[in-house]
Amino acid sequence: MRPRGWIQDSGSLDNLIKIVEIFDNSSTSFQELRDNEFDEKIQNIKLQSKLKLALENNSGYENNPLISFHNLVGTRTPNDEVNSLIQVLIPGQNRLGIVDWACDNFIRFAYTLDFICYNDGNDSFTITLSGLELSRAESVEAKFEILKSSFKKYTPIIRVLELLHRQYELVPEIPSLTKFEIGRELGFKGEDGFSTYSQNVFIQALNSADSSSDRSKIRQNWEGSSDKYARMICGWLTNDSIGWVTKTRKSLTVQIGSENFTEILQSYQITIEGISAFRSCRAYSRNAGTTKKIFFEMLATKGTDREYLRTRRTYLLECIKRPKSIEQINRFYESKNLDNISSQTIKDDIENLKRIGLEITYNSNRYHLKDEITLLEIPNYVLNTNLTPSSLEQTKQVLRTELNTLDHKYLDLLDFSISGTSGARQFEVRIVELLNEIIIAKHLSGGNRPEIIGFNPKENPLDCLIFDSKAYSKGFNIPANERDKMIRYIEEYNVKNETLNSNKWWEEFKSPNYPTNEVKFGFVSSSFNGQYLSQLAYITNRTNRNGCLMSVETLLKKVYNILNTNNKYDLTSFFAEIGSNQFLN
Repeated sequence: MRPRGWIQDSGSLDNLIKIVEIFDNSSTSFQELRDNEFDEKIQNIKLQSKLKLALENNSGYENNPLISFHNLVGTRTPNDEVNSLIQVLIPGQNRLGIVDWACDNFIRFAYTLDFICYNDGNDSFTITLSGLELSRAESVEAKFEILKSSFKKYTPIIRVLELLHRQYELVPEIPSLTKFEIGRELGFKGEDGFSTYSQNVFIQALNSADSSSDRSKIRQNWEGSSDKYARMICGWLTNDSIGWVTKTRKSLTVQIGSENFTEILQSYQITIEGISAFRSCRAYSRNAGTTKKIFFEMLATKGTDREYLRTRRTYLLECIKRPKSIEQINRFYESKNLDNISSQTIKDDIENLKRIGLEITYNSNRYHLKDEITLLEIPNYVLNTNLTPSSLEQTKQVLRTELNTLDHKYLDLLDFSISGTSGARQFEVRIVELLNEIIIAKHLSGGNRPEIIGFNPKENPLDCLIFDSKAYSKGFNIPANERDKMIRYIEEYNVKNETLNSNKWWEEFKSPNYPTNEVKFGFVSSSFNGQYLSQLAYITNRTNRNGCLMSVETLLKKVYNILNTNNKYDLTSFFAEIGSNQFLN
């Protein structure tokens, strides 16, 4: 099975149309590719012959091409070489053809919109009736009208239009949203497959960066999966031939402690045509709305639990086609051999399904899927598997109930904590965002500075902390280089002398004065192993400063306890534990 449903790195709708036309042997793109492009772009005669044969394999829909995924996408090549049909057809930026990853995403895009279909037996694609309609439309305008009709069935687009329409209605003086503001409301929150960066932390980090180079790196690299989806979808909708969204810019000021940080970011605003398109997707009065295409693969994208999550959510959608209570939903799960699913997990799943663009109502203690959906089915290989949630998902289910008033977006910290280098930065930034629920926390991006600092001059002007986060799947043992870095940070803070470090990062603690107590330190990870308590003691003995070790699950619970006004645990307790020289659990 090839995935579909969530798209990145395929911004050009003109290129999408050309790629669909590859599968129509009467199209201009097909004929141009067959007759001219191979000779111009491929020197290897054997490769030329192979790709021509692949293009002329007319065993697909209505005697059109049936083409293997490999021949469509190819592999990563040097900038001056191409080795697949799409690489030959679509020029790249500063390279002969687009890269294989972009080819893959264009195929996923066409597949998602039902312009091509997949043959599982030989890992190939062919055109569909909808694809032929697109390819054979007589004008560019007609092709884009077909695209618009397909967009109205694709729920992530509907979700983006919904968010932009809501902003336009509720905050007319600031009618646009940034990719971060859209991304934080798009997809399944609390999962690393739908990660998003905190806009506030992003703006603070930009302002704290030492150089234009560091600022550029933040702008280029700080983008979660949902932020990318938001940017990509808005890119399609701002196309002149779609016209549902327009690009603009807005000035944003965030306050962290006593400091204000301001940036101008690109944002997106819905148009009158976009409002009309969104309304036509929803069922109301005499308007039937559009039938939504939901795919099994859309319901989770990453992690060992994705098949389990997809199955659980598929059954949920099946169940609430008619109004159902939580108790009825749970009984339905039990009939499908899905046991021990908490009420809060069901509620979170429902809210998340709304976040992918579906309309689900709640009346008389019953949930009801208002949309008509198609194409959603559980594959046989999944039906024949005994699916059980991993320990990670089981922990999340427990925390959803225990941390009922803490935003469950923070549960993705459990994923990031075991992600290794691929999710390390998101782990850092998400911890900063979590800490900002209770104190002032900052991410000090750039070299020779701590990752995370925290303090609270209003409620606790005495204490401050330096945190280091480590995304290790098998636990963290505080090796010598990490001990030495923490020791250096503590010593630099104690002395506050720019001869030790010219970037003077410690001034980020001033608000307007420094906290009066000695700085405390801590490490946060999924778990710890080895002689971690001895390593903690080593740092304390070298610096005469106190610290702690903490699992990310423990950090979540401590933040929740501080926010819970019925709980006696407070910031004083929190800072005292940071300086306990213990592993906190």
